[in-house]
Amino acid sequence: MARPERLSWWLIVTALVWFAAGGILGLFLPALQAFAPQGGAARLYAIALTGHGVAFVFGGLFQLMAGLSLLQARSCMEETGSSPPRLLPRWLYGFLNGGLILLALANLQGFAPSYTLMYPLPTVGPARGMWGRGPLIVALVGIALVLLAVLYLYPAALARTMWGRLYPSRMQWERMRRDPGMLGMAAYIGMMPTLGLPVFLLAAVVFAVVLGLLRPEQLPSWCRIPLGPFLPQVRPEVDPWPFNVAFWLFAHNLMEAMGIMALAAVYTLIPLYTQAPTPRLYSPGMGVLAVGLYTLSAIPAFGHHLYTMISTSPPGFTALAQAASWLTGFAAAFTAFNIGATLWRDGLRLHPAPLFVLGGFLLYLIDGFVALQLATRAWNLRLHGTLYVTAHTMTILIAVGMIWLGMLYHHHPGLRRWPLEARRGFLHAGLTFLAALGMFYTLLRAGAEGIPRRAYPWPGVDSEYGVAMLLFGVLFALAQVLFVVHLLRPPQPATIAPRPSPSGEPSSSLQQRPA
Repeated sequence: MARPERLSWWLIVTALVWFAAGGILGLFLPALQAFAPQGGAARLYAIALTGHGVAFVFGGLFQLMAGLSLLQARSCMEETGSSPPRLLPRWLYGFLNGGLILLALANLQGFAPSYTLMYPLPTVGPARGMWGRGPLIVALVGIALVLLAVLYLYPAALARTMWGRLYPSRMQWERMRRDPGMLGMAAYIGMMPTLGLPVFLLAAVVFAVVLGLLRPEQLPSWCRIPLGPFLPQVRPEVDPWPFNVAFWLFAHNLMEAMGIMALAAVYTLIPLYTQAPTPRLYSPGMGVLAVGLYTLSAIPAFGHHLYTMISTSPPGFTALAQAASWLTGFAAAFTAFNIGATLWRDGLRLHPAPLFVLGGFLLYLIDGFVALQLATRAWNLRLHGTLYVTAHTMTILIAVGMIWLGMLYHHHPGLRRWPLEARRGFLHAGLTFLAALGMFYTLLRAGAEGIPRRAYPWPGVDSEYGVAMLLFGVLFALAQVLFVVHLLRPPQPATIAPRPSPSGEPSSSLQQRPA
């Protein structure tokens, strides 16, 4: 295995380890709701909830996407004549996993703030005896390392791999105008370093407060950005607006950027598994339009998470957020039509890779209806604080994860010299999809009944929702265990397929049809 492929493989394997840790914690949550509904384990529940979110999202899903997208980007790099970067992926791996280990250590010592409102809870925790000052400092250092990896090291590594430098040449820019797969990867490179800067700066301010270098009432005026000119009455030391705006600008757009990367993978991979003599998309221009529209509309859409702050939300900003949220639905609809027309025209060759990608994309579309509902102000005010939003968040993450698992099935022969067995892949895809749908509709029903998210125990309900979530969660975990056993147990030498490219050369390009 060539060195760049080895780095990608380490990212993939480590992602599976974090997935396992996050999955165990995720099963623990409904188990407590089902079998300890009278309470008594609130702190334990909060610790497991925080650890599950961090491990699953950043350690698992993001790291899996990073490893596979760097492989995918190498097909674009071949025309530059440059070698893939080595230091940037290493720094990405080290910073990301180092930060996650620090967060895990802090979490084990009791650090468990709210998943969506980090400030001022981390600094209030030690004063209330919820966690010590030491775990708080360890956690803040871990957050800084993870943010550096997600916002800067990964985009830099992706750009260097795809273009041979940090920005595209004129020829590469012209290609992006015709290639939705390449444009989707470029969207992350362009979006996240800028959109994540406010939350990174606010994290630095919180760290300065914790170290005693700055008092909250001395926070500088830039903490009011980006809504200071519109909300001059906001006092950043006491009002939640500054952090909420910065956090959702980062968190929501991170999800959207990962979704755009997943859509790019759909556009790139599906034509390779049609029955046409040469891979071709029904309409590359429509694909570029969909990716571009999705990117531009997703940026201001984060404002729908601020609807509940009705006393300070500017009406124009709220209207823009709702319109932008619905425009992302139009972009997804264009993609669905484009992919559907491609398959209608050329047919589909059965293989676990396209089955996973199409299953993840279908789950993405099903969840999209809930996303549009939550982006509508009247419904948002009713449902934003309930498990309805948890269903949306969890399902979009699983959908993106399924798409990248499909990419793993595609790349595996070039990485490990043998293909994954098709029948086991079909079983893996089917169980994962059914379990995800089961968890999705269970949480939707619970949210419709008004059960608040991040609450333990769930008030006013029996343990039926906890039992259902646990059963579907076990089914989901079983599918992944079967996959890992298959992944780590190579077939007999007589059944191993030949390596598609000589040792030392990049894995087979995504522009080539797999055997």
